[in-house]
Amino acid sequence: MKIERMSFNRKWKPVAMTGLLILMSLTMSHCVWMKMLPAPDADKTFLPGNNTCWMATASNMLAGAGYGNGTTVQDRADDIYNDMITQYGTADGGWIDVALSWWLGSGNNTWASNPYTLVTVYGNKTKTPYARTDLPEFMANELRRCQYLGISISWPVHSGGHAITGWGDNVQSGDPLTSNPTMVRVTDSDTDNGGDVQAYSYDTYTSPNPGGSNDGNGWYFNYSTNHPYIKHIVTLCPVDHPSGAAGTVRVLGSYSITNTSDRPATDLHYTVSTDVDILSYKTTNNWNSTLTPTITEGSPRRSIEVVWNFGDKPVPAGTTVVVTTEFILASWNAMSYSDVHFTYPDIGKPFPDIYWKVETPYIDGAEKIKNVTGGYLLGRFELIRVEGPEKYTPVGEYRFYHEYRYNENPEQHRIIFNGPEGYGIRRIGFSHSYSVLPAEEIWRVKEWMTEMQEVMVFTGEPLEVKVDWTGRLPYPEGDGPYELPKPQNKRP
Repeated sequence: MKIERMSFNRKWKPVAMTGLLILMSLTMSHCVWMKMLPAPDADKTFLPGNNTCWMATASNMLAGAGYGNGTTVQDRADDIYNDMITQYGTADGGWIDVALSWWLGSGNNTWASNPYTLVTVYGNKTKTPYARTDLPEFMANELRRCQYLGISISWPVHSGGHAITGWGDNVQSGDPLTSNPTMVRVTDSDTDNGGDVQAYSYDTYTSPNPGGSNDGNGWYFNYSTNHPYIKHIVTLCPVDHPSGAAGTVRVLGSYSITNTSDRPATDLHYTVSTDVDILSYKTTNNWNSTLTPTITEGSPRRSIEVVWNFGDKPVPAGTTVVVTTEFILASWNAMSYSDVHFTYPDIGKPFPDIYWKVETPYIDGAEKIKNVTGGYLLGRFELIRVEGPEKYTPVGEYRFYHEYRYNENPEQHRIIFNGPEGYGIRRIGFSHSYSVLPAEEIWRVKEWMTEMQEVMVFTGEPLEVKVDWTGRLPYPEGDGPYELPKPQNKRP
């Protein structure tokens, strides 16, 4: 559906606009690299006081690699976790690698074709730091290959241990790293503060644990006031080769979709498929929404159906969103996208009445100017709701253009806005065209001759903006006199 043609107004009256950006909240995006999104997180919350963090971590790793029963990666992690509780109970502690090896060799593993059967332990199973200076880099690169990562930690001095699942870091690049990242991103069966994925900062290797006691050099991080350290890590990877470079293939595909409706989109749907069982997957988009997608897996797992909720940041009309999907496959390299579409809310009437008019001064003797012509003032502004001092919520973006005639000055315009108290405008911009722009095109304009950073708040009185393009759009000088046909729509 194409954008409806806008109303172009010569008189002071309310205007019905389309192509609007509806209510949204903006959140600063962080530099994040994640192996999977969303990442599985088997939790102990329904069994308080148990000692099953090692089983939860192993369950997350196995689910990420494609094992378990369920239609989502979280369902599969919970399924595997329940298998392990049935086997081991909840009272005793244990090791991540033991849980992985037991489950892979048990009758619960019905997916014999999955090559993720190599379990490797690096570091110490004693309560001492893993004294490897490049450990954060090593962990990051294990994740960037086909491996999955479990992390065992302890608190100094010899006071308990815990297991968490590693999923990413703060280096955006997906390429192999050559230096240590400064943060680690994990899921943790014990903490869900702020969401399933937690982010922690490493301490400096040579100055361990500024938060309390320490057991010597190693990689401590700010998980708690007395910082714990990493004592060992466990990886799960394809049995054919520890690097993941043989026997499995990485397939990546990207799709670009433009919102051609006149309304902002609040959801994006698509299905990505291949011809063999998917071992692992990750799908992302460039819209930078802060929310994670809902992903439903096919049965057998050869497709994923993805729904991105953009409710926190709707996609405006005319905006293109690019989605990218990565599969890890045991063989083959096919990928296809289908059922790609936006969805829209029943928005009713969320916008207040907004008024504007454009006044352009006449030019005496315009009829004597050779090749004189009219043109179009193109405008943009964002409507905001005023929530408090310097606290604003975006409500909608308006774009319009106003036609001026041959006997009006193309270099001087006065634009007057008005609206109800409690609202205002910002991101005001103006540009110029000598030809009529289709309604779709005004949403693609990115360059503005005049841009204003000010916020203008409605207080019951009209707001005024002046555009001065002196010397930028001059009329050509003619020999005159030169008569033009009288315009049919002359201003009364």
